[in-house]
Amino acid sequence: MKKLERFRIDEIDGVMHLASEERFIICCHGLYSSKESEKYLEIAEMASRRGISCVRFDFRGCGESGGEFSASVDERVKDLHKIMEFLDSKFEARYALLGSSLGGMVSIRYAAGKEVASIITLATPYEIEIEGRKESIAKDVKKCSRILVMHGQRDELVSIEHAINIYENAQEPKKIMLFPTDHSFSERESRSIAMAEALDWAEKYFDYAMPTI
Repeated sequence: MKKLERFRIDEIDGVMHLASEERFIICCHGLYSSKESEKYLEIAEMASRRGISCVRFDFRGCGESGGEFSASVDERVKDLHKIMEFLDSKFEARYALLGSSLGGMVSIRYAAGKEVASIITLATPYEIEIEGRKESIAKDVKKCSRILVMHGQRDELVSIEHAINIYENAQEPKKIMLFPTDHSFSERESRSIAMAEALDWAEKYFDYAMPTI
């Protein structure tokens, strides 16, 4: 089974690359990014070849989604929750979360309150000030485990110390990997290796736990 399905939940636009009804990886993009980022297009194709479904979606106010743009982690967690509710209504599946930058913060905060199989973050801040408001996942990450933290050594926006803080405060099992690339993982070789590592990590923990939505 491998098919492409578009969906719209309220104002949230998404694409589901359906290769399995039991194993999913959910992609959460960064602040001003979208579901069309090369990272997510690449991992969707790679996941399909492994028999893993991939969901790409735009947070409200981003990409093809309607609604008001928000830089709030809590507001974006609400969007992710709607996606997870939609999937849970259709499938009895296990979910891995892949979040980049602000999307990594969203993934960690969501996972702190809901059961997911695993978490993968890229270029994710431990804390940050956005539009005059401080956002921090310091409390959330302490509740998370089965987390893979990936970061670019040439990240021009978020220093490596953020990745180290996330890693050190998360629960076991956990892993950290550094790559010779920038914040967006725009260097092709590093991006491809990172996406393969993300899928390896997701596959390792798909049988660990069922989500509770």
